Amino acid sequence: MEKKGFHRFLRQFAVLCAALLIGCAFFVILFDPFYHYHGPLPGLKAVVTKSEYQCIGTIRNFSYDSVLCGSSTAENYNNRWFDELFGATTVKAIKSSGTTADLCYYLDEAFSTHEIRQVFYSLDLFALDGDPKVNFVNDAMPLYLYDKNPFNDVKYLWNKDVIFEDIPYLLAMNLAGYEEGTSYNWWEDKTFSRQEALRHYVRLETVADPVPEAEYKPRVDGNLDLLTQRIQEHPETRFYFLLPPYSMLWWDNAYRSGVLEEYFYARREALERLTVFENVRVLDFQSEESIILDLDHYMDPVHFSVDINHLLATETADENSRYLVRDGEVESRLLEMEELAEKICTKETENIFSNR
Repeated sequence: MEKKGFHRFLRQFAVLCAALLIGCAFFVILFDPFYHYHGPLPGLKAVVTKSEYQCIGTIRNFSYDSVLCGSSTAENYNNRWFDELFGATTVKAIKSSGTTADLCYYLDEAFSTHEIRQVFYSLDLFALDGDPKVNFVNDAMPLYLYDKNPFNDVKYLWNKDVIFEDIPYLLAMNLAGYEEGTSYNWWEDKTFSRQEALRHYVRLETVADPVPEAEYKPRVDGNLDLLTQRIQEHPETRFYFLLPPYSMLWWDNAYRSGVLEEYFYARREALERLTVFENVRVLDFQSEESIILDLDHYMDPVHFSVDINHLLATETADENSRYLVRDGEVESRLLEMEELAEKICTKETENIFSNR
């Protein structure tokens, strides 16, 4: 009798455990905070704050017709700006410090499942220096969200952090009035000021020898090949490439690190190769002195305030924008930046650091 009771207990315990596991999986699938299976539930806003975990799901499962690509310099754009300016529905494809290959992976996923009207691409010079053959989807990433293998979804369906942190956070942010257009934004708790920018810049004491062209040219050319390939494959899509304005501290560091000529080469090749396409618009904000010489716009040498993001978005929609690189303007744009960089590295930053 005792043996039968014990077996009955084991069966009941097994049923209870199975029901609990099924309940947890159903709970995760229902709310799906990483949007692995579906978009947001009716009545719930999409709360997207973890790019490596949520980008791939939003790209595959959201309804949109435009993609905003970039690194952390693009995270502070509000999707709604582009929606209103272009009559679009925009989703972000963001990878902090992402290379060109990383972003092209996201673009390929978007093109495979959606008809894309516009791509807004924040073209970082340092991203053009990344390895064009390396893809960021590796063992360091949450592969169960990327590989379309249902069997390893166990890492998602029975993940205590997802159940006890991500889903409650999704619900709490909905109750708090989360603004969906601010996906992946980080600017609200940051300080943008001259003092803060200088505090985050460690200036090299000596100037390094320039990196040989043979070392960086294959990388830059390879990354631009990735971009031009996608432009050619999708002539129905208009691509907007935005060259973001790095502060004068960034240019000073490039000079002292020996990579200034490399970035000049990347700018030249990007402007020359991208502006020839009918379905491409290139906007160059990098030589805008009123921005890059005013460190109050920055929190460090690279990252600028959301006001600058808004300016860039607005100018992108202006067909007559003075930042638009038109036919015959490439050389003058290149020369303008080179002259400004020389001024920065020999005068502007010297004045700053000699007076500290």
